[in-house]
Formats: sequence, structure tokens, C-alpha cells
Amino acid sequence: MTPLALVGPPRLTGLRTPAGQGVYRIGRGESQAAVSFDPADERRRQNLLTWFERGGEPGATLLIDDWKLCAESDPGLADAVRWITTTAHEVNVVITARVLGDLPDNVRLQVEVLDFLALHGIHEFSRTLAWKGRWWKVPIGVDGAGEPVVVELTRFVDGKWRTGSHLSITSPGAFRSLVLGLMTTHSPRLFQTILIDAHDTDAFAGLDQAPHVQSHHRNATRNPAQLADMLLAESQRRLEVVGNTWTIFHHRGFDQVLPQLLVCVNGFEDIVKADPSFAADLVIVAKDVGKSGIQLLLDSPHATTDLQIDDCTAPANLEELAVSLPLLMHRTEPAPDFFTLHDLPKHAWRPRPVALQYRAPVGADEHGQPVEVDLKSTHLQDGMGPHGEVVAPPERRAEALNALILGQLLRHSPDDLRVTFIGGPTGLDEAPHVWHGDLLDDLDRRARTLADNGFRTTWDYRAALLAQKELKHPLPELLVCVNGVRDLVEADPELLKVLQALSEAGRNYGQHLLLADSTPSDLPGVSLSYRLELTERGWTRRISRSVESFVLPTDLADVTRSLPIAMRG
Repeated sequence: MTPLALVGPPRLTGLRTPAGQGVYRIGRGESQAAVSFDPADERRRQNLLTWFERGGEPGATLLIDDWKLCAESDPGLADAVRWITTTAHEVNVVITARVLGDLPDNVRLQVEVLDFLALHGIHEFSRTLAWKGRWWKVPIGVDGAGEPVVVELTRFVDGKWRTGSHLSITSPGAFRSLVLGLMTTHSPRLFQTILIDAHDTDAFAGLDQAPHVQSHHRNATRNPAQLADMLLAESQRRLEVVGNTWTIFHHRGFDQVLPQLLVCVNGFEDIVKADPSFAADLVIVAKDVGKSGIQLLLDSPHATTDLQIDDCTAPANLEELAVSLPLLMHRTEPAPDFFTLHDLPKHAWRPRPVALQYRAPVGADEHGQPVEVDLKSTHLQDGMGPHGEVVAPPERRAEALNALILGQLLRHSPDDLRVTFIGGPTGLDEAPHVWHGDLLDDLDRRARTLADNGFRTTWDYRAALLAQKELKHPLPELLVCVNGVRDLVEADPELLKVLQALSEAGRNYGQHLLLADSTPSDLPGVSLSYRLELTERGWTRRISRSVESFVLPTDLADVTRSLPIAMRG
């Protein structure tokens, strides 16, 4: 006997759960079940489970209402349910869960997804919280056996190079579920789509209202060659933008803005019948997916597709949300507060993968998604640094400085990062990361420490110490914040020599310059790789040719006052 799992909010699962005599429920709140025990009532809960484990009574139903809630009170609940379903053949088990991810991994289930948002682990749509996708996998429904169907958006070539997958989905509901799922979980900054319909149907009804849609082409059988030329031209444009970068994913790693482009084709076979060369042109577009980022989604199999899905049932309320969600995506939302932006409840000093170290948001873009600054060296660790600047009037300069610095302090302990201030105050002097000392002496100390231990960079040094599971002599990165740098250099020319020395050696020795002034500093011998600038339209982040607008967290002033003190414990 395979338990039935109903996934969705209580207002939907409640309509499907059994009620009345013979139903024994573990759950919280009101219920129509004959017997109901709160998960926290350990004695009654365990007695009920034991009764079912021994066979219960023929036709009895065990209802576990809200699996996550119940499992928090009973870590052995999954084992009990697995035993019941294996040995008690004349009873039934029904489980509810608010989102798909709440279901247990080690229990075989017959899953019914009643709510599209629950399929994606979302209770209520908001751009800030929902658009967290990273172009990896997306669930679209369940198969005939009740198992979740998850589409792999990427694959690895030669086990090494990540590239996009081309897909064919023959079920119209599953086809629409994939497109809406990508729109629901990915920002238009990361994912956009071109919709192509062989005829004038409602295949993309509702979906075509989403901000991700570049264009919607109806009656494509009338002029397939024109569409093919458009796709070939877009592929060529993207190849020129990516240039010599290995893949579009490496290109995006440098924070260049080039979203994945999914070309969705409904009625593919009819278009090919009208013009057989359309398929040949798609093959040309498809082969460059690694660099161009153009992926295909067809409603019928083709030689270009890597993954074919035929057996999939979409969530019950898909069509309702295919109309409402794309419109919600245009709704203006307030800027996130500081901890929402960082997706952390408080400061979290823990080890992180190298790619995430010294990388933190400074604000949110127009879609509510983080705009980040990565202090790591562009050349050594694929970061955005090691050095940057803030350009703004004196009265606004501290805003961006504090947003950048607080984001780094939130994630890194004083053993990983120190900060020193030269010039005007920023309000962060109470943070335990603040360091006072001579910069050239510190540079000399770092050089000697690395040389004495046989390391070239502070990264090599820290990696070796962590591999020994001991951090006896930490060598943290140092962020040198110089506020009003032009006036300071004019008043003390020796400061320029210090900045020049740190600019040259900083990437190896872990010293990062953060200069601030009313205009770009352009100091001789000082190379900067990123800029936060206050323009007429607001704050922007500039890295080479990439320019991103952003807004600062709404409560930045409050966090500036409270977080440095909280970090001291």
C-alpha cells in the first residue's frame, strides 16, 4: 500500500482529506476526523502509531496532517509510516504537506500536487522571495506513479562544462507548467523567453503577459524563415557578447548580464512541414547553447532535444495561476529590508565555498533580486575586486559604504575579515572587525608570513590552515575604506604611495581598497575594478561594461546602529 500525499495549502488539502468515522488524525487545529491528536501529545500520538503498526482495524485511515509539523515532534515518524505501509495491508495512510519539499525523502508516496506554488516551495508569490532560481532544476508535476517530475535545465559536457539542455514536452499542461515555473522562480534578469505558436491558439495564454517574454509570435507557419533568421541573429549577438569566455555560465559568473533565453515552440511539426529548413536552422542555434544560452522547448521530439517528457500531470490549479501570476509579476513591491535582502536572520559567521566568500549584496534590483559586490580578485578568484570605489556626495556616501561593509561583516568573522577606516566616519566603529594599525607595516607582516610558510597568497595560506582543521594564526582579508580620498591625498601625499602599494600587492596579500569621493578618484597607480555610484536615477553598480541599478535596504540606518553592537555579543 502506497500512502497518498496531498500537497498544497490547508484550504485545498482540506477538501481532499478523508473525514468521519474510521479516520484517525495527527495534526493541529480543527478537523472532521473521528479522532484527532495534536503532534505535541506524545503519549496519544505514539499509542495511535503503535496501533496502526499492529494492523489497526480494516479500512481505518491514518491522516498525518501537515507532515513537516508532525515530523518536527516525532523524528521517527517516517520510519513508523514506512513500517505501517509495509505490514498493515488493510489500512490507509494519507499525508498532507504545504509544499513539495516538506515530504519525506525515504517514504514511497503517491503524490497529488493540488497547488502550483506548493510545487515550487512557495506559500505566496512575491518577487523578492520567489525569484531565487539559479537555472538548475525545476519541478513541473508528477508522473503516472505519483513521483515528482523534475526537469534538468542543464547538463555537463565531458563531465566538466556546464551547458543548457534542449527539451521536448508533449503534454500541453506540463509544457505550460515548465514555462510558468521558470517565470515564477527566476528573475527576468536570469531568464527570458520567446514564444512561438504555429497557429493562433491559446497555448501561451496568460504566460505571454509575464515580464520575461521578449516576443510572442503567432501563426508561425506563415513565415518560418523570418523567425529562423531572427533566432540565428540573436544567437550570433550573444556569441559576440560572451566572446572568449568558456560558457555563458562563466560569463554570468563575472556578473555580466545576459539571461538564459528559452525558445518555446508550440506546433513544431506543423512549422517544419511548412518549411523544412526551420528545423535545420534550429540545429545551428542549438549547437551553440553553451555560449549563447539559447535553449529550446519543443512540443514534439526532435534530434536537438536532450530530454523528452511524455508522462506528467501538472498541478490542479495551473490554469488559474497561469492567468494571475504573470500579472502579479508586474506589481511594484517595496524594497527589501537588510536581513531579507541577505536571506539571513542575523549575522552568520560560518565557512562558505570559495565562490561565495567575500560576496554579498549591497541592494536590490528592479526585480527585488540582490545586486552583489564580490571583493575577491577578478583574475585570481573570478571576483569583482580586489579594489573598488563609491562615488556620491559627502552626505550620501556613507549609505553605500555601510551597505557594502555591513554585508561583508554579516557573513565573515573577524578571523576572516577586518576593516579599517580613513577619513570621515561611517558609524561602524563598534564592529569587532575594526582594525587600527599602520597599513605598510601590515603589508610587510603579510608578505613575511606568506614567504615564511611557502605561500603565494592569503587564499593559499587560509586553505592550508583550514585543511589542518585549526586556525592558529588567522590572516584575514583587510578592507581599507578611505572616505574623501582626494582631499586626504592632497593633504598627505604619502597616503597616495600607500594606496599605490596596496593596489599593486592587495590581490595577493589580502588588502582591498574601498575609496570614496564625490567624483571618480582616478588616482595615478591605483587600479579599481568596481564602482558604486549615485546617479540622477539612483544607485548603480558598475563592473566593466555591466551597469546595474539598485536600491538600498529600507532599514539600513537602523542596522548600521544596531548590528555592529550585536556582533560583539
